[in-house]
Amino acid sequence: MPQLLLELLSEEIPARMQAGAARDLERMARERLAAEGLLPEALKTFAGARRLTLVAEGLPEAQKDRSEEVKGPRTNAPEQALDGFLRKNGLQKSDLVEKDGVWFATLSKKGRPTAEIVAETVEAIVRDFPWPKSMVSGVSKMRWVRPLGRILCVFDGEIVPFNIDGHDSGDTTQGHRFMGPGQPFRARDFDAYAAGLQKHYVVLD
Repeated sequence: MPQLLLELLSEEIPARMQAGAARDLERMARERLAAEGLLPEALKTFAGARRLTLVAEGLPEAQKDRSEEVKGPRTNAPEQALDGFLRKNGLQKSDLVEKDGVWFATLSKKGRPTAEIVAETVEAIVRDFPWPKSMVSGVSKMRWVRPLGRILCVFDGEIVPFNIDGHDSGDTTQGHRFMGPGQPFRARDFDAYAAGLQKHYVVLD
């Protein structure tokens, strides 16, 4: 099944924050994917001096269609409450079922492509990441531990396209700032990514 590879490359992350950041990235990714019904077979994160990396194996290509029962107002509630519930959920009164004096409705949601959900998930993680200390870089209002440089995000061998405050996702990263050749390289899966970093003098784990 498809693989997700994510790297957030920045200026130097303080050493005392790296291990906690890897744990936070794993927790946030698991929670947000699970909320969308996407459960990877395996998920692992890495943290280094300049990068946070996540690899998730065995994600489906798309979210399954889902049904959800939603509780509405009581049957003796004012008519305005019922009208508001119907408008909010795009329903008619004939769609409701009464149970113990309460209206209920079953909402059906068509599954979306996993890449679309991943794009939203990464943006939410980046914007809500719980760094002990963070900063803005001056070119955007986005806060990160140090200025964010690149976002590599690939699902099933294809770039997941999105933009976060001027930062476009892609399939490129770079190795050690001084020991490496100084040129970015492409990676469309974790094996190529790990091998490329090793070649460019970066120990991932």
